[in-house]
Amino acid sequence: MNDLTLAINEKLNELERYQAFLQSQIENRKKYEAALMDFVRPDFDLEKMFQSNMQAFEHSYPDIYNTFLNYQLTRFELHMDDGNVNIYDTEKKTYLYKQDVYQDSYVQYLGFKERPVVLTNKFSVREKINDGFIHSQFLNELAINLKEQNELKKHNHLPKVIPSLMLMGVGCGYHIQSFLTAHIVKKLYIYEPHSDLLYLSLFLTDWTDIFKQLNEHNTELHLSVGEFDSELGISKEVESVFQRFGRFFSGYSFLYKHYHDDYLDRVTKQLSVQFVGNILGFGFYDDAILSIENFSKNFDVPFLRPDSLDELKDVPVYLIANGPSLDKDIQWLMEHQDNAIILSCGTALSALYKYGLKPDFHCEMERGQVTHNVLASFYDEGFFSGITLLALNTVLPSVFAMFENKVQGVKWGEASSKIFVQGLGQQEKPALLVNCNPTVSNCALAFCEKIGFTDITLFGVDMGYKSKQHHSKNSVYYKGEQDSGLYKHKAKYKLICNFDSDSYVETDEIFKYSHSVLERTLAQNSHLNVKNCSDGAYVEGAKPTRPDLLVCTPIENKVALVSNIADTIKSSETYTNDAFAAIHNDVPLFLDLCNLFIEQLSNRPASIDVVLEVLDEQLRRLSSFHNTTISYFDELLRGTILHTHSMLVNSLFSHEQEEQALENYRHSAQIVCDYLEAIKEDYIVRFG
Repeated sequence: MNDLTLAINEKLNELERYQAFLQSQIENRKKYEAALMDFVRPDFDLEKMFQSNMQAFEHSYPDIYNTFLNYQLTRFELHMDDGNVNIYDTEKKTYLYKQDVYQDSYVQYLGFKERPVVLTNKFSVREKINDGFIHSQFLNELAINLKEQNELKKHNHLPKVIPSLMLMGVGCGYHIQSFLTAHIVKKLYIYEPHSDLLYLSLFLTDWTDIFKQLNEHNTELHLSVGEFDSELGISKEVESVFQRFGRFFSGYSFLYKHYHDDYLDRVTKQLSVQFVGNILGFGFYDDAILSIENFSKNFDVPFLRPDSLDELKDVPVYLIANGPSLDKDIQWLMEHQDNAIILSCGTALSALYKYGLKPDFHCEMERGQVTHNVLASFYDEGFFSGITLLALNTVLPSVFAMFENKVQGVKWGEASSKIFVQGLGQQEKPALLVNCNPTVSNCALAFCEKIGFTDITLFGVDMGYKSKQHHSKNSVYYKGEQDSGLYKHKAKYKLICNFDSDSYVETDEIFKYSHSVLERTLAQNSHLNVKNCSDGAYVEGAKPTRPDLLVCTPIENKVALVSNIADTIKSSETYTNDAFAAIHNDVPLFLDLCNLFIEQLSNRPASIDVVLEVLDEQLRRLSSFHNTTISYFDELLRGTILHTHSMLVNSLFSHEQEEQALENYRHSAQIVCDYLEAIKEDYIVRFG
């Protein structure tokens, strides 16, 4: 299919989408004809409204106010159409609204009210729980309970109190007033790709009243204007916004698209497909406890020095992960292994072992027993000898024991790391690593940046798969040609290919999240020169490069260089685990916090609004511990709170009648209370 045919087909698809949009407007006007009989069309002086709105924006959004002071329209204009004002698209030669900006907006709102689009997290029920985690047991109970509640749910409805609402498109803006007049919106995200339309809305809609209603209901608003550099940009921004809103609010979020526009259609679809609900990377109580147990036993392992080594910035590094494309590039890597420092990630080591390629450094990050078991399954003392392990402080001591030479990096954002750092006093801190999750590729890149490497080339960092093969065929994920069953193929998302922007790789939630963290790391560290040779997903900030196009020469006396690096990156400071004794002293405070949460969740709620305020307050209370001696309480409970609150929000909207919805919530809240009681008992046994 040539480019002309593709362009024609895309144009036809766009026309079909536009006709479908117009048809839905016509059908809605017929359906809600009776409601329009009582509709009072706004009547005001457009110029006076503009001036009033400009004053409101000067106070609330001064950047937008300054942009609109001497603004020149480029595409959209106000026109009179059959005596009514309308918005005319000079590029498409069409009106934005079929008949009337106000009636069409109101009718669209009524249609959405009857059949809203809701984005929710999918909480799966597990048949067997055998990991021994308190979290797994009670989260499964919540999932079973929620499933039973949802089975009785006839359809989604637009409630009086909306936890979070994403409005795609401002247009004339009247639909925003319709929402805020009839509903209390707790968290509001408004996106308008065309500055023209936001500007014109200042003539057509009372933004002063919009801001007033938002303030009265204590609504958090994020207003975004302009096109993104890529269609995936919308997903990245929304993820960031919900981190500020409180990520559990994304557990049940409404998505509303206002008008037809090809770009707006695409990014809205992208958002609905890519919206994960921001529940990945939460962690949970047992996870935090495991990090404390492991780290407290790892103080015999040298720490990574805090300052980067400038002399390493031009030393090339091949960062090798276990994606399927590793098999395609392994021959090239074998031939060029003397041209760079070789750093393997996680299970990639099992593939390199079979291929006979010994890395100089190896990275691990997982704290569970599975990491030890995987390494033990192919452990060879001769092969492991000489490899320097770079691992997080939370990794099992038995993993460190497999390597003669090792260095630990302190992962920031962990309860164990917080306790350790707070206990240092005036002693120099070792390196603190960020953006380490959720895969070893993220962790390895974090190590590289902190050590001082800037010339980094990615191999096997696929972040997805083009076929059924999900990892290297020579790794522990396969036994010969047979899939070993260690990885469950759960591709639900797509990412743009590294070497073909018109194609996609399939991926799952973990790899998708890992991909976004990689891009965040590169965006935050512009000094990194990263090339991506992986035949997988495109990573913004990493230049797509075929291996044969790499400029490389053998490193002179590489063995001596690797040995020197392995020694030099270690901190000269000696640290102890004395700080962990403070946990025992803080036990009463931790139990008081759990009791407070239990009391709040046990109370019979007066309304949905009150419940959302309570859930929000609990998350903010954890944040309030920052810069205190008990700041690690946040890391201990945040993951648990975010997971359970995401499910409580779903339960809170599991029935159209508020009374029954609150009753459903109370059943779910009791499970969360039982969960917190179990945490208390476990905590007393461990530290009391």
